[in-house]
Amino acid sequence: MILADAHVHIYDCFDLPVFLNAAVLNFSTEASRLNNGSRFSAVLFLTETSNDNKFKQIWESINGHTDKNIIPDWTFHHTKENCSIYAKRNDGRDLFIMAGRQIVTAENLEVLALATDKFIEDGYPLMDTIGKTLQADAVPVIPWGAGKWLGRRGEILEEYLKASDEQCLFLGDNGGRPAFWSCPSHFSLAEIRGIRILPGSDPLPFEHECHKAGSFGFFIKDSIIPDYPAMTIKGLLQEPATRIETYGHLERPHLFIRNQILMQMLKRRHKKVSIGK
Repeated sequence: MILADAHVHIYDCFDLPVFLNAAVLNFSTEASRLNNGSRFSAVLFLTETSNDNKFKQIWESINGHTDKNIIPDWTFHHTKENCSIYAKRNDGRDLFIMAGRQIVTAENLEVLALATDKFIEDGYPLMDTIGKTLQADAVPVIPWGAGKWLGRRGEILEEYLKASDEQCLFLGDNGGRPAFWSCPSHFSLAEIRGIRILPGSDPLPFEHECHKAGSFGFFIKDSIIPDYPAMTIKGLLQEPATRIETYGHLERPHLFIRNQILMQMLKRRHKKVSIGK
């Protein structure tokens, strides 16, 4: 079995050992719930913004540019791909880390480019951004976000889904979506159009979100080729017959409200800093 979190951020406020250990625990807990014990492969799909590159930091540590043991009790190893890293803890627990980007389009929608080490610029129209993602040999995902599929942006996404004939496109569900929120209509439209859903935890930039990676995602009943984990998963996702199943729980109401208040406070703080400059 493959367990994967398709929307992962590693923020500067995160303690890396805590982050990785929490991810391993979350994956293991879900595998046990699915009666799979230790017989699974775990995958974190990084979705880094234009300002972030934790994948590069870990990659360079393997090449000896920095201390290889940048995280206590963990070692990191190259696969035979430029976009994937194998991470192993001293007790034998392990996971794969995939490079990837989160891009903001001209319409202020987001697109995730999974399993690529290529940089994709912000600011292009949605259709062009999807095209650039495919050119980078990445898996394109348009992720849900609080308020981001409402109003004109929601209409743009709906129009795109109705017109698109792209077979490798996915929508993304989000572990931060509150349980009381009705399922977005775009998910129903995607189902009609044959577009599948790739869920991810999408941690927010707060210390308490450091424990979230691996807690919400998808699983596929198949196995990974260790030297080519990205190629393996991309091949499975591109196969219409592959059954993609969601695991994890949506956000509890009080936690969702707390995080939204914190996000608004963070945005105001950034706006003040920007004006001050």
